[in-house]
Amino acid sequence: MNVSTKLSKRRAWVEVNLDNLVANARTVQTAAQGAALLPMVKADAYGLGAVRVVEALEVLDPWGYGVATVDEGIQLRAAGIRRPVLVFTPARAEWLEVYREHALRAVLDDATVAAEWDHEFHLEVDTGMGRCGLRWDAEDAIAQCSSRWLEGVFTHLYAADAQPETVSTQRSRFQRALEALGTRPKLVHVANSAGAWRLDERLDLARPGIFLYGGCHAPDLPAPLPVAVLQAEVVAVRRIPAGETVSYGGDWTAPRPTTVATLGVGYADGVPRAVQNRAQVLLHGVRRPVVGRVTMDFIMVDVGSATDAVRVGDVATLIGRDGDDEITVDEFASWSGTISYEILTGLGTRLVRMYVTG
Repeated sequence: MNVSTKLSKRRAWVEVNLDNLVANARTVQTAAQGAALLPMVKADAYGLGAVRVVEALEVLDPWGYGVATVDEGIQLRAAGIRRPVLVFTPARAEWLEVYREHALRAVLDDATVAAEWDHEFHLEVDTGMGRCGLRWDAEDAIAQCSSRWLEGVFTHLYAADAQPETVSTQRSRFQRALEALGTRPKLVHVANSAGAWRLDERLDLARPGIFLYGGCHAPDLPAPLPVAVLQAEVVAVRRIPAGETVSYGGDWTAPRPTTVATLGVGYADGVPRAVQNRAQVLLHGVRRPVVGRVTMDFIMVDVGSATDAVRVGDVATLIGRDGDDEITVDEFASWSGTISYEILTGLGTRLVRMYVTG
């Protein structure tokens, strides 16, 4: 991934506001009644750069960090991170030596593997997600996972954002699993971003994800501060006669004489093709529609009669604020029928990440 602290000869970039990231983490910690944080920094911190994000979050003294793969954990170790790193993909017995070598915590969901594991691990209990974990009612298997190496036990809330009534059901199932386990481990954790507000009790850890990175987690809960800004330069400006088409397939036809600005960003950078003829960008603080198909390296926007006002080198904002208007990552995601998670994690590797504070 390209990483830079200053802009030079770049066609498109992502600006990451580390102060807002930390502020969002503090908000979650307060909502979780002061529980220690286990920030999720998987998928390269949701596309924003895991090492820089972790370095910024260190000021909050989190318990550790959550990743999805062993390689992601090794990356943090190589960067000098010494806090616990919990790898959420269920581990297999043959991976034990790798976990030991890099001092990674495993997630286990198999009683047979747990019986052989002699390194710290967390047990996942499936209370409704239907993805990984021992089922909450598999009481015998859960009891067999009790071990001196069992550091934590957790479950994953599958609909805390949109269906808050599911939280109490999952919490009751999780309690049954805890009782089957017999001994309460040192760390019990349930809360994801929305769960920090939905749960009515303080547990040992909170696992914020999308809220940290500025994505809305539920319409009835506090909104996060924006963290990611996606911008691109105007690389060409041309006058288009009425009736002329723009981009592949000729899907968009100019209804009137107009000016089209080409931006140096495309689907190779993470702009979904589905936003074509739906999305808008901010250019000089004014919303301008994306017209024609999104191409690998470029998108085109209709700037109307602003021929003289828009020039090559001007900066357009796809996600973020320009003047009095703002396009949030959730609004941008809605134009392609997806979610903020997918937009952020899909930001391409050739986009320079710029980190700002203060």
